[in-house]
Amino acid sequence: MRFADNLISKSASLGASLGLIAATGLTAAATAGVAAAPAQATPIGAYTTKGAWSFVSAPNLHPPKLRTVARTVAKKLAPGDFLVANFPKVTAKGPMTGQGGPLILDNRLQPVWFASVGTGQVAADLQQEVYNGQPVLVWWQGLVTRTGVTTKGEVEVVDQHYRKLAALRAKRPWVVSLHDAVIDGNTIWVTVYRTVANQDLRRYHGAARGAVLDAGVQQYDLRTGKLLFTWDALNPHHKANIALSESRQAAPSASSHEAWDAYHVNTVAPVPGGQVLVSMRNTWAAYLLDPKTGRVVWTLGGRHSGFKGPANTRFAWQHDVQLLPNSEVTMFNDNCCAILANGRLARPNGPSAGLVLRLNTAARTVSRVKSFVHSHRPSTAFLGSMQLLPPVPSGNALVGYGSLPFFSEYDPSGRLLLDGQWPGKDQSYRDRFSANWVGTPSYPPSGAVRRRGSQTTVYASWNGATGVARWLLLGGSSSSQLRQRATKPRTGFETSFSLPHSADKVFQLVAADSLGHQLGRSKSFSR
Repeated sequence: MRFADNLISKSASLGASLGLIAATGLTAAATAGVAAAPAQATPIGAYTTKGAWSFVSAPNLHPPKLRTVARTVAKKLAPGDFLVANFPKVTAKGPMTGQGGPLILDNRLQPVWFASVGTGQVAADLQQEVYNGQPVLVWWQGLVTRTGVTTKGEVEVVDQHYRKLAALRAKRPWVVSLHDAVIDGNTIWVTVYRTVANQDLRRYHGAARGAVLDAGVQQYDLRTGKLLFTWDALNPHHKANIALSESRQAAPSASSHEAWDAYHVNTVAPVPGGQVLVSMRNTWAAYLLDPKTGRVVWTLGGRHSGFKGPANTRFAWQHDVQLLPNSEVTMFNDNCCAILANGRLARPNGPSAGLVLRLNTAARTVSRVKSFVHSHRPSTAFLGSMQLLPPVPSGNALVGYGSLPFFSEYDPSGRLLLDGQWPGKDQSYRDRFSANWVGTPSYPPSGAVRRRGSQTTVYASWNGATGVARWLLLGGSSSSQLRQRATKPRTGFETSFSLPHSADKVFQLVAADSLGHQLGRSKSFSR
């Protein structure tokens, strides 16, 4: 998405645009209004390779190296890959660990595919979608300042060959947040924000001429970039679609210059029948919208929920609300926290957890199906995700802890199977899972050779290729006289061959699948 430049207050940007206020504790940076992005001494995506992956055959790739913090039950993990995107906690000092960008990991937390977005921007929310009937990857990337102000960015769409299919920005005065982008046919739904000035907020203990961060969702034609539909909560100059009185986040004081992040939209999810589910963190509610009329069909949670249920169905400050075909609702229940006037966070409502609810839309009741709670995980201040893994609804669950640098896979009973941790100041807004991503890069495999004394080592990799089971190494005195020298099973992102006393001057690599079919061939190389 081609983002419009915007002037968003610091607190609004930290909460609404990025949710980057929180580090691993429950404190937030003090928030003061800003009118423009200040100059940065160092790029926001500055990184160190210490604690990151380095590859001889792919010297420009340095994704972060994750570790597990509990025993992994490998046999119980769902077969597939994790889709993540690392970006920095803006309140933490120092560089990131490894480059930032969209990243696919296998269930050993080793890289499958990585695309660095450079040091001048950040990336978030990698998801697998379907466009023109084909699987694609979608993520957000953009430029933000050290104070969390979003200045520009776009949503990227690439095919299974990792070729760019589309890039889309929002129409002014709207700015697209990193929170969600979902392809629906040939259109894309996104979460958007704009600052609306000259609002009388005195009844909410705010300024007579205050500013509100309006939140909404938009639908675009992905091919042309044409704006097709907009729904927003504030609906200036008309009756609000969501009243400001629904907000659980207090308005800034009358003397403050901050915009009020009253809504904080963080999910847009098209559902069968043409309706759209929208989640707003700061109203503690999810709304089912009818785009044809612009009306709210029902509200789940918040001050005026349309569903009655026991106390264990309540949630607060939630993210990633999804409506499943069986009338179940999944979400990450942050249960934390309001931002206080001093910039700190209020006490959490309870532990953060992945939550599964069941709706009875006829009786307007809600019941809890299950909750995935980590025994040692404190409350997540911002961000987070929850996904039931195939086969739904009886499969495992993947819970991402957002501003806490962890994600976990659980079995259906809630048993912890894998507990991954990001290094340094890295974090991921959402953590997604794919059981069927097939990457067939349009570019060839990569190879490199290193010699030390009589020992020759050849390195092989193919960024994003998911079907490689084995590598064949060819060598010879020239590129026209190559013979097979060795074969070896793929051993991770990079596979190495040790060749004692090799007289070969030129090498080439062939990637093969599990049946021995050739998938790709590198260029010949001598160093």
